[in-house]
Amino acid sequence: MDGIDSLRHAIETIPIPGAPPRLSRQGAAVGLALLDTSLRLNHVRRLTERLTVVEHGTARRSTEVDVSLKLLDEGQRQATAQLQDLIGQEHGGRATERPARQRSLWVPLARLPRRDVSPVDVFDSSGQKLPRLTQHEASRLVAAGLYRLLRGILGSDENAQTAKHELNTFLFQVHEPRWLIQQALLTLLTERNHPDEEFALAPSGGTVPGYGRQCRELALGILDGCAELLVEYAYLLNVAVRDYMLVVALDDSVEEHRLSYETPLHVDARQPLAKEQWRRLAASRRGYVVSYQTMIPATLKSYHLVARTAPEAEISRMYLSTDADQHQVEGLAEDLGSLAERQDAAPLQEADGARHKILELQAQTVLRRLADLLRRRKWEAGQSGVELSPRSLPACHRLAAAATTGEAVRTGTNELDNSLRRHPEFTAANLREAARELTDREFGQDLVLVNGIADNEARAYWRRSGGRDTRGDHVRVRATLVLRDSTKSGPLNVTFYALAVATVSFVIGWLLVGSPWPYGREATKALGHIGDGQSVITLLLLLPGFLYSRLSLPPRRTVLGYLGTLPQALVQLSIAAIAGFAATVATQSRGEVVQVALTVAVGLPVLAALVLFGQASWRESAIPLSRIGAPRWAGAGAWDRRRPLEADVRFDSSGGW
Repeated sequence: MDGIDSLRHAIETIPIPGAPPRLSRQGAAVGLALLDTSLRLNHVRRLTERLTVVEHGTARRSTEVDVSLKLLDEGQRQATAQLQDLIGQEHGGRATERPARQRSLWVPLARLPRRDVSPVDVFDSSGQKLPRLTQHEASRLVAAGLYRLLRGILGSDENAQTAKHELNTFLFQVHEPRWLIQQALLTLLTERNHPDEEFALAPSGGTVPGYGRQCRELALGILDGCAELLVEYAYLLNVAVRDYMLVVALDDSVEEHRLSYETPLHVDARQPLAKEQWRRLAASRRGYVVSYQTMIPATLKSYHLVARTAPEAEISRMYLSTDADQHQVEGLAEDLGSLAERQDAAPLQEADGARHKILELQAQTVLRRLADLLRRRKWEAGQSGVELSPRSLPACHRLAAAATTGEAVRTGTNELDNSLRRHPEFTAANLREAARELTDREFGQDLVLVNGIADNEARAYWRRSGGRDTRGDHVRVRATLVLRDSTKSGPLNVTFYALAVATVSFVIGWLLVGSPWPYGREATKALGHIGDGQSVITLLLLLPGFLYSRLSLPPRRTVLGYLGTLPQALVQLSIAAIAGFAATVATQSRGEVVQVALTVAVGLPVLAALVLFGQASWRESAIPLSRIGAPRWAGAGAWDRRRPLEADVRFDSSGGW
């Protein structure tokens, strides 16, 4: 349920208070200032996230924030200056006189999803734990601010001063509906749990709506009747209901702070058993694929992602992509479609007409934006070492060239006409095709491909480029890593082990038969009449068991254990084969049965060794970007039509898949 639906549910179910809740005007100003600062986060200069993946299905994320207090505006400073006194009054204390220069300032650092409430400790650069505003205190301030904001928005409506209008009745005449909304906001934001679905309490039989029902209906009617007026308010309420604010006290005498904290991650690594085993076997060839998604403030200029894994593993490939340009690309595609319609409708005659000039200016503006976007994507592709081929975006390249090369067209009087509308590539078909290409090729997603990877650590650096279109409150970041075994010792050791098991079986069979070829009538007869079977069984089980104890196989839970699933499975098959050979000897089976068991005990380990030996040649040197979910504009002209690989594990900081 979104914010407005949750508020309606609270109004329906919360008892009507007999007095207004204790919410101060000063606290309302502070609450709105905190909410505004947490939305803009204009004081956050850089955000660095460190993701450590060692075990399958678990990861550790630590966040480092560079904060500059001088970037806070004066309104934000003044609104939060009284926060310490408000906290004291809230807990029954009395206000104390503050020094001339406030020594501490309560500053929001981030918004955390309410669904994963956990203790978050924030540390400064010296490792000292910083005071943190409790969620209950912050929620009360935001609730007070949202109520004052709601009343101010409703009071600005022209019907608020009409005596007989229900809005005037709500604001100035009847008190209980206002108290009910105040209590609903306070309960909604301070309670740990929130409603998941609406349900209505059934009225009792033989009753009619009374005064309490009328108050609830008046409050709900105001929300419904002023829905258009409350569109922006609904967005703020949804943010307040969905997220907690992480607010800490910083020393106001120091302008630059470097803070760090750790937060949990949502993990999606559950797969059906059969699919899980198949993915484990496939990971030995293609690597362990990790997908990570998070959200950063839309106003953030710089973001770092540092990925680490175990020293025995390596990061073979990593990319980072954001949707920072998504709003710009969507608007550009709409403008291209609109230009195509106007190009079809407007004739090219009367070149000096006002309509022609207006369309010419619009065409120049739109195509320049397209050319600049294409230029930035080309630079990103070149920096990442990939190709942005004109064959994959032919219409966009043609229109961008028309806007930037300065080509003109000769008229019938042999004069040069620089009008874009007369350019041969400026056609309605090209405009529509360019709009389709921007959408289909995911041009709203940028790309940072990490090429310089040092062993088990990779760093991706993203920086906002292009226009300052920061619509929305956040930018979605997604990154994909491919991890592999850097030691290669596991498969090599298993290869030697399988060959050793095959050798032991072959030598014992040779000794039992008296010939290196354990087939034929005499060999079958000899295998059917083994004299000292206990000694044979001891050799068959003791030697492979001793060699197995010398193997250093990683734990199954770790990433290396996940990557080593195939070698471990082949080890188990080799042990099962020689155990089967020992079982036929122990049961004194017929010669033909023992002969088959001997063949399996020799052939299966040899086959396992060949599989592991050939694994190096099967291993893909670099997984194509299209297989790990990179934006579709990155790469050569023909897009790889194979389905993208599913990640072996997915991490998300917000819990939304």
